[in-house]
This record gives sequence, C-alpha cells and structure tokens, in this order.
Amino acid sequence: MSDDIHKPPRPGHTRRTYLLDREFQLKYILLLAGIGAVSMGVFGGLAHRLHVSAVSSGVDGGASLLWLTGVGALGLAGVLGVFGLLFTHRVAGPVHVMSLYVAALAAGRYPRLRPLRKKDELKRFFDRFSEAVDRIRQREAEEAHALEAAVAALTPVATTPEARQALETLSALHTRKRQAVDNPTGSTFKSVA
Repeated sequence: MSDDIHKPPRPGHTRRTYLLDREFQLKYILLLAGIGAVSMGVFGGLAHRLHVSAVSSGVDGGASLLWLTGVGALGLAGVLGVFGLLFTHRVAGPVHVMSLYVAALAAGRYPRLRPLRKKDELKRFFDRFSEAVDRIRQREAEEAHALEAAVAALTPVATTPEARQALETLSALHTRKRQAVDNPTGSTFKSVA
C-alpha cells in the first residue's frame, strides 16, 4: 500500500505580506489614490455647485447632475487609462527586454545587457538579473579555460580512438562555451523605449 494515504494534508499557505516592494507599491498606490481623490473632489465640487444653482433658481437639476456624473466618469476613466498605459509601459518594457534576454540565455548565448530607461520600474530586479547573467558568463569563461587546459594537456597522450573521440568532445564543448562567452548577442534586441 502507498504511504500517501496516511500523510496529513499540507496546511494552506496564506500571504500576509502585501507590500513586498514598499517603495514601488506605495508610489503607485498613493498616486492612484491621489488621482481618484482629486477627481472625486472636482466632481463633488461641480455637483454641489450645480445643485446650489438649481435650488436657488427653482429648477430641477437632476438631468444636469446625471450628465455631469457621466462626463465625470468618462473623464476619470480617461485619466486612469492614460495613467495605466504609462505605468504598464514602465513595467512591461523591462519585462519584455528581460524575456528577450532569457530567450538568448536559453539558446546558449549571453546577451549584451543594456541599462533600463530612466523612468523604468523593476530596476532592482534587473540589477539582480544582470548580476546573475554576469556570474553565469564568468563561470562559463572559467569552465572554457579549464577545458582548454585539459585539451592541451590530454592531446599528446590521446593515443586510442576512444581517447581521441573524448578529446574531440571536450574540444567541441570548449569551442561552444568560448563562443557563447566571447560573442554576446545584442544587435537583435529592439529597444522598447
């Protein structure tokens, strides 16, 4: 019988930390809340003015208030839409560039990393990503150097066909690693600016 039946169920994991990147999240939470508060304040002021004007003139201002509400909703949607476009571009741009870099890494090439734009977000993540790519590239260079030394040391003593075949494999591996490290890709990546 399987032991899986007798294992206790895993407890559910709940996230208790909501501000993972405090500076980034608070910046946009406060900006979005500010845009909403200012918009609602302007709308409330205009609605109050329309109401006072309608009451003082003895006219029913319901239709005007309805139009004002519609225009205010459309205006707020437009402002938040433009803000959303700017915000997502500042995040989506770096994500797009990093996905191109990851594709190059998966293909066995090391991309030539460029810095992010001045107003892009995710800079700390990109710095960590760049550092990881540099460390991997450095490790590949060290391994290529070690393979080169091993090939040089084993070439004079490789007398059997199996030893020469193994040496050819090591030499091909050295060549591949050296090409990946020495020829970073960069011209194939389009800027998202």
